[in-house]
Amino acid sequence: MAALTEAELRQWIDRLAPRLIALSVGICRDRHRAEEIVQDAFVKLWNRPPDGGERAFPAWMRRVVTNASINALQRTRRYAPLPEHVGDATTRQGDTALADALGREDRERLWAALDRLAPGKRAILLLRAAEGLSYEAIATHLDVPIGTVMSRLSRARAALEEVLSTMREEEGGPVFSFEQHHEARSERA
Repeated sequence: MAALTEAELRQWIDRLAPRLIALSVGICRDRHRAEEIVQDAFVKLWNRPPDGGERAFPAWMRRVVTNASINALQRTRRYAPLPEHVGDATTRQGDTALADALGREDRERLWAALDRLAPGKRAILLLRAAEGLSYEAIATHLDVPIGTVMSRLSRARAALEEVLSTMREEEGGPVFSFEQHHEARSERA
């Protein structure tokens, strides 16, 4: 496919950038770095769009941003706390499904727990919960079989539950339960 014009690129930036930045911030926990990663991804899109035409752009961009965010975090081995503004609904336009289902206090606890997870586990949970991708879409996005997605999600959920349980013990009270939330959402669907 031929390179995009500046006008076409601007349209794609307007359409995709907020969710991509939210996804990247969720993984690498650094707004500035996330904006740079998304900017670099759009430069790649502009210079050499993926095969498959415009229908492939959103998934391709999510894949590029996810991988770059994980790589950036792993390169620096920096596990800084999640910035406070990440939970702000105006900043995190990409997690509306997650935000709708959770109260503010639960979101803060969930983000604190996600902050303790390895980048790959956090990324797959965000792709499922915040981005709302199906198992099939995640498999395509990560270029792995569906069974691998299912096992990775299962391990990530178990790790998140363990962190939440630890937090519950540290706080001495009830803490958001990812499994209960997930089961409640499934029953409503």
